[in-house]
Amino acid sequence: MKVVFAFVFVILGASAHHLSSEEKLKLQKIHERCQADPSTHVDERLLMKLSENKDNAAVGAHMLCMSVGAGMQKANGDLDKEVIKSKISLVTHDRSKIDGLVEKCAINQDTLKKTAAMLWLCFIQNDVHYIYDLKA
Repeated sequence: MKVVFAFVFVILGASAHHLSSEEKLKLQKIHERCQADPSTHVDERLLMKLSENKDNAAVGAHMLCMSVGAGMQKANGDLDKEVIKSKISLVTHDRSKIDGLVEKCAINQDTLKKTAAMLWLCFIQNDVHYIYDLKA
């Protein structure tokens, strides 16, 4: 049975755009690729509670893999604010909020892994539904 991120199951609000099936599939494949690599594999139960596990090294490695795979972080770990903006714009009705969300969420932390974990967590906390929903 496949288990997916807790943030994947965030209840989508009426004001949120939903990702296209194509984009959800891209995220699913990125996740599966990250899980298949022993260096970025993580117990998915930890991902279900990202806010509690944001400092976990395995969670950070996985989230960095996800961010790089989605293009939000470059291979060297640098944030790509233009790509982040494009991802946020896929799921945000209110265009006036996009730049503020980029500035709020795309913040370099002490490590690349922490940057990635905090980026995804910021999305969750700010109803940026750049997620996919898989049924087991």
